[in-house]
Amino acid sequence: MPWRQILCITNKNLKNHKRMKNLIMDYDAFSIWRIIGKTELKKLSRLVIDVNYKHHLNQLTFSHDEFERIYLEDVTALPDSRFYGIYDRKGEIIAAVKCQKWNYSTVLPIEKDFTVDLKYFIKGLNFEPREVFHIGRFVIDQDNIRRNKDLQQKRLTILKLLMYHALLPVFENSSNIFFCECDEKLYSKLNFMGLYPKIIGSPKVYIGSKTIPIYCDYPGINKFFHTNKITEYVS
Repeated sequence: MPWRQILCITNKNLKNHKRMKNLIMDYDAFSIWRIIGKTELKKLSRLVIDVNYKHHLNQLTFSHDEFERIYLEDVTALPDSRFYGIYDRKGEIIAAVKCQKWNYSTVLPIEKDFTVDLKYFIKGLNFEPREVFHIGRFVIDQDNIRRNKDLQQKRLTILKLLMYHALLPVFENSSNIFFCECDEKLYSKLNFMGLYPKIIGSPKVYIGSKTIPIYCDYPGINKFFHTNKITEYVS
């Protein structure tokens, strides 16, 4: 095959690969992207289940059925969601999060797996939410980060960036709210970061870790956005 033809194919593949995700910001040790295609989404789904099983259950393998279930949920949610991934300098995804706008008909994990009746809960609020969001797929590959000195120094930055981009749509209107299934260890750190969610159900083991169903309104995230200006913690 002629070199020019190989080059054309390579460039075409590169363009197709880039369309799988859009660059948001490039930093010294990593970059953050919005994931818009199924190829990168599959990497995100695998990261979620891989990290949870290794970190929380000390299992190096997981069933193919479990992975397919997670991936199918992500593909189904893609049209109504913003998926974000953080990639290291090798191009490997090391962290991720999802913000999904709820349409009141899609059955969310917090309903299916934690038996929380969201419509009933929302009806009991003393205000009518403008938009309702679901935050999920929050994951950070701590093992990968520990092996990289530059990434290790940016652990808090990575955590805050994921939170910032996931919650930004919620912050756009003072009557917006969000729901989330939150890892117990992460939940204990939220107040420290200026986030004040409320527990709305019993914890259970979910995708490998003890998880708590939570709800949060605009006042619960207001402090985070006013005390953690993005230009201050990414430098």
